[in-house]
Amino acid sequence: MLSVRFPDWKNIGWHIGKKLRDIINPPADTGPSREERRAQRLRDGPRGLVYFDDFNELEAWSAENVDPVQQANMPLLKRSASRIHDHVGPTTLVLLCHDYSGGYHDYESVRPSLLEDKMYACNYPQYVDTFVYFSHKLVCVPPPTWINTMHRNGVKVLGTFIIEPGKLHVKRMLDQVNGEFVVAKQLAAMAEVFGFDGWLLNIELEFPKSIEDQTGKICALIQSLKRLLGPTGNVVWYDALTTENQVDYQNGLTPKNVPFALAADSLFTNYRWTMKKLKEAESTGERHGLHSTETLFGIDVWAQNTNMPGPPRVTFPPKGGGGTNTGLATGVLAEAGFSTAIFGPAWTHEHFSTSARHAPSTAERVEHAMWLGKLLPSDLGCGCHEALPHHTQEYVGSSIVNHAREFPAGSARFFETDFKGAFEQVADSGAQCEKHIRPMLGSQGPLPHLLPMSVPTWEQASDGPPTRVLYGQLPDEPPGGLIVNTKIIGRDEKTAFLEVKDLRSPKGTHYRLCLFKLNMVADESLAATIRFKSLAASMDVASGFYMGYNIPNSEKLCYIHVETSSPRPNQIQDKTIMLSFPTADSCLVEFGVYGLGLVEDPKPLALCQILNLTIRPRNQAESSWTIHGVRVTERGSSPYHDKRLAWKWSGSDGSEAACLPWSKTTGPFSYFDVLIGGKELGRAYCMEISIHGGDFDGCKGESVDVVIRGRLFGGSEITSLPMQLSWDESGVP
Repeated sequence: MLSVRFPDWKNIGWHIGKKLRDIINPPADTGPSREERRAQRLRDGPRGLVYFDDFNELEAWSAENVDPVQQANMPLLKRSASRIHDHVGPTTLVLLCHDYSGGYHDYESVRPSLLEDKMYACNYPQYVDTFVYFSHKLVCVPPPTWINTMHRNGVKVLGTFIIEPGKLHVKRMLDQVNGEFVVAKQLAAMAEVFGFDGWLLNIELEFPKSIEDQTGKICALIQSLKRLLGPTGNVVWYDALTTENQVDYQNGLTPKNVPFALAADSLFTNYRWTMKKLKEAESTGERHGLHSTETLFGIDVWAQNTNMPGPPRVTFPPKGGGGTNTGLATGVLAEAGFSTAIFGPAWTHEHFSTSARHAPSTAERVEHAMWLGKLLPSDLGCGCHEALPHHTQEYVGSSIVNHAREFPAGSARFFETDFKGAFEQVADSGAQCEKHIRPMLGSQGPLPHLLPMSVPTWEQASDGPPTRVLYGQLPDEPPGGLIVNTKIIGRDEKTAFLEVKDLRSPKGTHYRLCLFKLNMVADESLAATIRFKSLAASMDVASGFYMGYNIPNSEKLCYIHVETSSPRPNQIQDKTIMLSFPTADSCLVEFGVYGLGLVEDPKPLALCQILNLTIRPRNQAESSWTIHGVRVTERGSSPYHDKRLAWKWSGSDGSEAACLPWSKTTGPFSYFDVLIGGKELGRAYCMEISIHGGDFDGCKGESVDVVIRGRLFGGSEITSLPMQLSWDESGVP
């Protein structure tokens, strides 16, 4: 039977009507003027936020005028393997395209203000291959805070070059000087200077018909950009402009976009793909020698909303796709062997309430549902609530982490974390202060693998007999760290105490909680150092840390347990463990905590608090680094000049530390905490930080101690000698 496909007249009519209305009654231009945008850009620069609105600004940029606070200092940590050791089933590489409410927010800056609520941060970086910072500027340079935290977790970071309808002079993209594409040269230089890894190219505007062979010239520009970025660079082409010089989203890999895919490293498709499009992409890729992982099929997280203006946004699956069902599409792409591009993951924090006083916010709970498959609250409080589009039947069993490629944390010879996320509670903000959350986006380290029990919610564990589990909590309050708890869960927690006698385990049974999946050498060259304190409940329990080693030619792991129970509860201790295994070619693939012979009390019990974990070469002595030369300096010119505290570092050994990260700008230092009069001023990722009059509140007219506390990549801290400084001496207005 002949199948006839009719046009979508409803959507076509909406677009035609809007175009006619705009012609007859043009909308007022209520946006900022060019001068206002330039002024805002100049104000944002000293905050570490860099972007360009037009080709004049792009071409005028020079590396010589870069402010140090705009540069990321964390190099990309090289992941030790392409996947973890124990994932069952196919997986898909994930690119996150962040697009959070226009981008360039204060909390992403290098000296952010306090917040009332948490904003969006990437809490699952071990499931992410590439992170794209996206905004609607011509050139979107990722903030150094995002680059630092993604690189610390082994994630590549891309900026965005986007030409949208309304932009002028699109043909200038192809301008050349002395045979070199100006745009390619500038974009590559920015990636090098600001410290990120490549670009997403999104061209959503046709070129003038007068330009001959625009496809060939665009491909030549892409190849030039790749060459200038070097072998570790990455260029992704977005599926909009075709070889016919039309903005015609292909929603797959087709002859109309394959030349651009071949020139770039990969293709990011539009979001309305189907199973038929996957099959066509497979055959097209085979004909042209493109690996399936080089095609990233887009998923629009916002498509699940029912309250969006204009025609409905559609993504796979066509009914209910995106949002909490994002994992369904990643599962299909994993089975098909393609990569995934998730657009708008910050939907969780932009569409839902971020307010939380005594529990996770709605935004956080929706994020848990989308990534982990946890149950949603009944009332989400969003504009879609009447249709309940987010409460689907599928998301619990098909979350993103079920299908995304998980990478081992750390590198083959280095791992370090202080268990702190992107935000922390301010201890001394005052009871009446509404803003009590300090953004720490730029220093977020690897977070523990707390699946499936990352918080004490037991909905999915309610079936079956009562069971003893370990679980972790990451408190926002200082000193932070990871608190390891134990609890009994079961079908009816109210009667768990009566049934607990059946839980008496055989002697020698260990209850384990895996914190990190790793892939590190186990040849006695590495040592793990754990800073922790035992809590009162652990006095009745044999508990400690375990290492899981793989056995060559076997799917089984061998576990080695190191008991840490101590008669001194609540006292901080350091425990060093040599990492070795007698079988050649074995690797350390898991690190976690265990409990043995756990008490039968059904109430939640806190066993220990882990403050830091470092794995590094055991015989590598740290050099004698010092921080000195603290002084007041000034950058910029009126009206955009900035008073700064600046300092220097030096050491007896200036060579790069083997296996540990080494920064081109800060050497062995990951970041610096700045204290004025004992009060934390902020965190710096270079040897400068802006200072303002308010930083001296309560001590104007008198001298205070200024101290710089640097944190090395290896986890140690170096503190400068105090420098006396008064508000008058600082010159701050």
